[in-house]
Amino acid sequence: MHPFAQHVLEKGVSVEKLLGNRTPSKVAPDYAREPDEHEFFLIGVAIAMAELLNCCHQLNHVPIILASHHQTTTMDRAGINRHSMIVYHLENYMIRTQSLLDRLLKLVDAVFHLLNDPRNCRYDVVIRNVKVQISNVHEPIKKLKKLLERYAGVRNEIIHHHSIKEDALRRLDMFFLLERWEQLSPNEKPSNIRGLIKDTIFEILWFKKKELVGFNKQIAASLSLIFDRLAPYYRREESALRLRLSKSDN
Repeated sequence: MHPFAQHVLEKGVSVEKLLGNRTPSKVAPDYAREPDEHEFFLIGVAIAMAELLNCCHQLNHVPIILASHHQTTTMDRAGINRHSMIVYHLENYMIRTQSLLDRLLKLVDAVFHLLNDPRNCRYDVVIRNVKVQISNVHEPIKKLKKLLERYAGVRNEIIHHHSIKEDALRRLDMFFLLERWEQLSPNEKPSNIRGLIKDTIFEILWFKKKELVGFNKQIAASLSLIFDRLAPYYRREESALRLRLSKSDN
């Protein structure tokens, strides 16, 4: 884990313990007392970081899940085959790549203590904020946005228009349909359709795993640079809030 991410999460956990969350198993915390602004900042950044890392973990899991499949009788009865599972996980991946930017923007908003409404943590709003503009953070964020745009068009098609469309996936779908036809027509002469299905699955998984793992590495490199840049602004904001709180107490 990146040192900045680890530091942020450890700070968040320590504040949670200090506040005495009486319902740790529930989503909404029930603190023994209200957090002050400094504690609110630490918790907010930790939550934003955790959500961003969770999205990263899910992206990393997709290539593994794609290659790990166990067909069951229940799935057969429901008409779920390897093609439908591959499409499901690929579409899930494409959609989550775009969620990554949204979660990063919420982290940036939290680190700079911008306090934007979550619904207003859009790219233009966060990046054009003066505090972010005069920092050295906005440039690597722009580069990450450009990287993620590789799948933005496909994501929009999946969300608004149709399922993912690729020749190899269409070919696999047709092979499964032919296999089903042979199963429903026992008089049909058996073909080598099962071999074609196996070869096509191997082809799709080989290329897709290589593609997604490579893309995940690019995302990790981009986020590592962004975390490097965010760290000093996090420390500065935390120090300023702690100092303000100590002055108000005096």
